[in-house]
Amino acid sequence: MITSTHDYQVEQRSCSLAGLLTSPHFPTFYSSGVSVGSEIYFPDHGWPFPSTKVRVLDTRSGTIRMVPSMKVARWAHKEAMGLVDGKIYVIGGTYGKNQVEVLDPETQTWEFAGEEKVQCNSRFSASLEDKVYMVDLEHGRISAYSPREGINNVATERLIEHMNCMCVVENVIYACFKRSGLMWFDTKLKVWRRLIDSGGKATLCSFNAGKMAEYEGKLAVFWTQINTDFVEKVDIRCRIIAMDRVGEEIRGKIESSGSVATCSYSITLSHCLVVSD
Repeated sequence: MITSTHDYQVEQRSCSLAGLLTSPHFPTFYSSGVSVGSEIYFPDHGWPFPSTKVRVLDTRSGTIRMVPSMKVARWAHKEAMGLVDGKIYVIGGTYGKNQVEVLDPETQTWEFAGEEKVQCNSRFSASLEDKVYMVDLEHGRISAYSPREGINNVATERLIEHMNCMCVVENVIYACFKRSGLMWFDTKLKVWRRLIDSGGKATLCSFNAGKMAEYEGKLAVFWTQINTDFVEKVDIRCRIIAMDRVGEEIRGKIESSGSVATCSYSITLSHCLVVSD
């Protein structure tokens, strides 16, 4: 859980990094999570059995609390979570079709989002334009859920390579693929497009990100790297990329890059979320 927050300098740019400690409540596998103000909502690990539990991490106090249980038990590493109109939607996470659930953070109450039953096996999700976009691991395609329209396939092309992470910056979905590197999703053409490097370097395409998040309208990319001075330590490194739309393309320029912290060798980057004070 988060115990403290410190500021680190990345080539004269300030990044905020929270000191993390392991907790048995955090999902062991890939899963979704959403931030509402200064709080982070995340599903219980749900392994080896599905779970109805959802926990909240208060980043100001560093405490974790429970919220009322969902109506349907779900596997955390198979469900998608998204924020639409201030409410948290939980989609999929079961082997069969089931109703989407929605949590009102103000009243802390769950309801079914409608009668429609959907099936989704999603490892990554992102909220954009009043929809929750999901990567369906079973079919390797992008789909989107809208509280008003239900679920539908967005991209017809099948993902043929592993995706490391996904996030939204300035109303654009970005993802990092194992071989193709950083790409963005064209919601009009419904295809993934390569993020062009405006600085003339190949690192944007070949770079393999661990986790990503929006940072002051820019893309903050985090990954771990073995510390050359301490064998049992790893550096958490951060790269800040500014994006600029040129015609039908989006170009990225690396503004800063460097180490923001040194941690134990066993650390795993599971989530990267933006919170407010």
